[in-house]
Amino acid sequence: MSKELKCFFVGSSVFVLLAMTRWALPLHNMEFFVVMCAVFVAAMLLAYWFMERNNSSTNQVIEKVWSILASVLLIIWIILFYINETNADHPLNKDDLIRRYFPFPLWITLMAVGVIISLLLMRKEPGNSGSGIRKKIRVIVSLLFTVGVSVQFYAPNIFQDIQGRTYHSHAYTNSIINACWLIPYSEDMESLYGHYGILYMPALKFLHKCFHVDYLTGIFIASAVLAGFSILLFLYILNFFAKNDVIFYLGMFAIGEEYFMLMQGGVFLQVHPHRMIFPMILMALALWEYKKGRRYNIMAVCFITLSFVWSTEVGIVIMCSFAFYRWVQGIMDGQAFSLRKGLLLIRELAVYVLLPFGLSYLVINGYNLLAGGKLLDLKEFMFPLISDRNYIDLIELPLPDVTHAWVGGTILFMGAVMPALFEVFWPTQKECGLKSFYFLLGLMSLMLMLYYINRPVEGSMFIILFLMLILQAVILQKSQDAYQDWKKRKDPVFEKPNRFLLLCLRVVTTFILFVMAFDSIYSMPKAWKTSAETIWKRDELMEFAEYVYFQVPPDAISFGEGVPELMSMIDRDTHLHTTEWSYRNMPLDTMERIRYRLEGEQWFFCSLKGLAEMQSNFPGLTDNYYVHEVFEYNGENFGFFRINE
Repeated sequence: MSKELKCFFVGSSVFVLLAMTRWALPLHNMEFFVVMCAVFVAAMLLAYWFMERNNSSTNQVIEKVWSILASVLLIIWIILFYINETNADHPLNKDDLIRRYFPFPLWITLMAVGVIISLLLMRKEPGNSGSGIRKKIRVIVSLLFTVGVSVQFYAPNIFQDIQGRTYHSHAYTNSIINACWLIPYSEDMESLYGHYGILYMPALKFLHKCFHVDYLTGIFIASAVLAGFSILLFLYILNFFAKNDVIFYLGMFAIGEEYFMLMQGGVFLQVHPHRMIFPMILMALALWEYKKGRRYNIMAVCFITLSFVWSTEVGIVIMCSFAFYRWVQGIMDGQAFSLRKGLLLIRELAVYVLLPFGLSYLVINGYNLLAGGKLLDLKEFMFPLISDRNYIDLIELPLPDVTHAWVGGTILFMGAVMPALFEVFWPTQKECGLKSFYFLLGLMSLMLMLYYINRPVEGSMFIILFLMLILQAVILQKSQDAYQDWKKRKDPVFEKPNRFLLLCLRVVTTFILFVMAFDSIYSMPKAWKTSAETIWKRDELMEFAEYVYFQVPPDAISFGEGVPELMSMIDRDTHLHTTEWSYRNMPLDTMERIRYRLEGEQWFFCSLKGLAEMQSNFPGLTDNYYVHEVFEYNGENFGFFRINE
């Protein structure tokens, strides 16, 4: 095994061992994760420094032990992951997992047969993916698959979303609808996921004016388009790395595990496209720069600025990771690391962090002033990352043990960061190639994982799905190349340093991708059928909305979870634009102001669930009102209240 991989193995081992002491360290999850990543890097670099200083001849038996031990430990971890996958506080639904639905002997037999067939096809297939008919087939299949996945994001009937009903959807769509009504951001109208409503608004206004599409339907049309665009960017990157068709199709179909197997009859826009669209744009830009041999700095700054407007959290991730990417890209020149090189990071941080931050501040406050609001202070601008409500700490959950996906993901992405780090501190005269691209991919993924680390609900790990699959495809293609080289040379398997490990990774990675691709393909028909029976039923929801239209006066104040969405379908203003009611995000002081604003109103319409929450904190409102009519749709109850005469 090469020196670099030995050091990576040392870093991985130290990381896992220390991660097992989570219970003993009095740190929040994100603090713990950052410390563990720093320890990983430090152990890896110290191991390399030690091996560089003690560069003696190695024993062939010991070399074999390194490779075999790493492969065995990887397989053991995968087995433990399968056993403990559903043993977490907030695991994936066991009933949704095909690997749990099938009897284990049948499932493992199917997977083994699929892996063998895939390996045989890879063995026979020529490596050139750019020739003739095969290239055209890739394009056609990619477009069809993208359309098939994108339609899953068209989910206008949020009341029949079986994944979370209005709870998840309202948390995302409320602020977009407020932006469409040109409501400024304020302490009473914050948005949990950023100021993305500003970017949605022009498209929704266009659809509404030119095609009479209501705002709620427009949101899901736009989300489906954004999801499809991000998938196409993923496939563009995948196509570059996956020279073998089998690898390309396994990677492509693998993304459907989330959208077809796990998210049937519902969407979770907070993950995709919200947290995935801009990472894919910047990764595609980085690859485009590599292929063209030039930098597009202005374009990069524009996309980074928009990413921060879109999402405060994702924007910070992209700013920092891209600044470090540019820095690493610039200092990998074959010369020794120096203080001057280290100081160059300041320049990159200024260009790719401070400049986009300032531009996004201008964009968001420009919207706010045009909408009749005021300049946002730093706390309101950075919400929820900076908040007097301690929202980040409030939603924190216990981190699962080391047999769960976060550990495997961390090690995988550290593997992408590793080559650039070694090149920075121990430069060679070799061509750096894609090392900086892998560095960006790994660092961005690790930072995106912080959302999951703070609130480890297993479904949130899909934030890094596309980036993980790109890296898996890279590993599989490199291991396939090593296999082809071994076939030609016909020499002993341990003759080349990393060959045994790469051959093992060839099987393991094929197994992982085939499991995910099988889940996707098997679940497709049921997923589309379920969507047709639930979230695609826009007309049914419109009938209910039209009934409300005739029963509730247009000047009635309306509020509560699902209410802005319902009113948007009939072009009604709620006359009360606030922070979303779900996700425990409604501030009590805002709720109190709503409570006393309603006093004396002739009538109001609301979600009875939202009213009950307000009454529990600030009772007495309904003492002066009576229920004129109760409305029910798919288990959600609404009330129209009139003041007592």
